[in-house]
Amino acid sequence: MYHDVPRRLLGRFKDHLQWLAQRFDFLSPEGLLNEASPGKRPMALLTFDDGCLDNYELVAPLLESFGFRGLFFVCPGFTGLSREASFRLMERSSLLFGEKARDSRWQRLSRDQIVDLDRRGHAIGSHTLTHTPLILIDETEARREIQQSASLLVEWLGHPCRFFAWTYAWNQVTSQSLAVAAENHTLLFSPCSGLNDWPLKSRLIWRTGVDVSKPVSHLQTQLSGLVDHSYKIPRSRLQSMMKELSP
Repeated sequence: MYHDVPRRLLGRFKDHLQWLAQRFDFLSPEGLLNEASPGKRPMALLTFDDGCLDNYELVAPLLESFGFRGLFFVCPGFTGLSREASFRLMERSSLLFGEKARDSRWQRLSRDQIVDLDRRGHAIGSHTLTHTPLILIDETEARREIQQSASLLVEWLGHPCRFFAWTYAWNQVTSQSLAVAAENHTLLFSPCSGLNDWPLKSRLIWRTGVDVSKPVSHLQTQLSGLVDHSYKIPRSRLQSMMKELSP
């Protein structure tokens, strides 16, 4: 799970990709849905949150040069906004936590860029309408954040939006919001580190956060399993929430 990749860190991101390519088979989002046959190596899928412009200008072309495709989680409510208007909207969401938004002056992807990424074989997922922490808003507003984002993406892409990722931390979601997300999407991605079974046994997908500013040695530590162990209890709690959704 990456976020933005500024130009000054593009070389480091390329180092990450080269190291990963030597050790993993890269799974496309379509392969995830179709449960592609595994090879001899572990599989990895790269995801990118927040719909930053550099994901289109820098990340996607670099992924394509390796023959990879990524999954980009976007907030449709940011499209068409100026850089400063995007910042104000992001800050409003962040203030629900009682703090100012950090690193939020990114330019966001436009509708045309989102559609183009999808056309080029990458996948687009919903990251709520306006990057709102779902646990801190009422149920009606949370439903709107999820459903309106999904509806817009279906309209723009011309096909169902299969993927959803909630914002902020693993515990910033409610059972009600998970239920709404499950009604509108196939797979739900959490900011919670862990290995996923293959074939998939759950609609809930674990993701390991990666810091693109850190060298490959730090990436190795992040993927060593130490981080996964620290998320054992959060994974159990989220799995329990998902089981409650089953008929």
